[in-house]
Amino acid sequence: MATIVVGVDPSTAGRKALVFALREALVRSADVVAVRTWMPPSFAMTYPIASVVTELEQEAAAEARTVVEEQLKLAVDEVPGADAVPRRALAVHGPAAQVLVEAARDAALLVVGSRGLGALSRTVLGSVSSSVLHHASGPVVVVPAAAEVGARIGRVLVGVDHSPQSHEALRWGVEEASLHDAPLVPVHVHQHVVTGEECVDLPNLEQAERVALRAAAGAAGAADRAAEPEVLVGHPAASIEELADPADLVVVGSRGRGGFAGLLLGSTSTQLAQHATAPLLVVRSS
Repeated sequence: MATIVVGVDPSTAGRKALVFALREALVRSADVVAVRTWMPPSFAMTYPIASVVTELEQEAAAEARTVVEEQLKLAVDEVPGADAVPRRALAVHGPAAQVLVEAARDAALLVVGSRGLGALSRTVLGSVSSSVLHHASGPVVVVPAAAEVGARIGRVLVGVDHSPQSHEALRWGVEEASLHDAPLVPVHVHQHVVTGEECVDLPNLEQAERVALRAAAGAAGAADRAAEPEVLVGHPAASIEELADPADLVVVGSRGRGGFAGLLLGSTSTQLAQHATAPLLVVRSS
């Protein structure tokens, strides 16, 4: 059985990440491992008495277990049918990002919450979600606090620049759209339409790109599921962000081998994770 690992914290984004993970587990027949990490209070190491340090560590571990169990129960109550999902609640000692990356090494999906509040906010990803996004070896979903994670996904928007990474993302997008019976929307963003004195024929360029997107979706297995592709002009991250609604799922690809020595994500996936109001699925490929 496939496993979905989700990082747990009692914030709005953390709760929505749990809801997203349970919803995904239902359609994938997967189990859910909810992980809350803990570290002893920083002042614990100033105590010279080992028994005092041990007591503080036990209290931190107990608090983490309580949080993860309570949050998982609340999320299960929120998702119809989620009581049938096999699930475990774990409290694990260690740095949060490192623990989550290691826990999800063989998982089908890693889900984390983000405190980002959209394009007009100066708030960026938290340190844990940012580190997880950059270093996980497999696919990661970042769920912002502003996301709508109800019973259904609105649309599955997939950023396609015709690189191998975006074609891998498109395959994931096709699967997500099929599992959730949601419209699939391949999206291509032209960054430059004028080079020197050369003016590009925008209508013909758009039509040609729509044909290419339909062909790419078909090759990824979309068959008749692909909605009308979107061809936009502008900055890729900003354009996709503006197109996406909070109930949608945005899927993008990124290079990188994962692990804490792995390559960093591309600028589009990073910026979308910082500012998008919809959940973002980043598919990492080598």
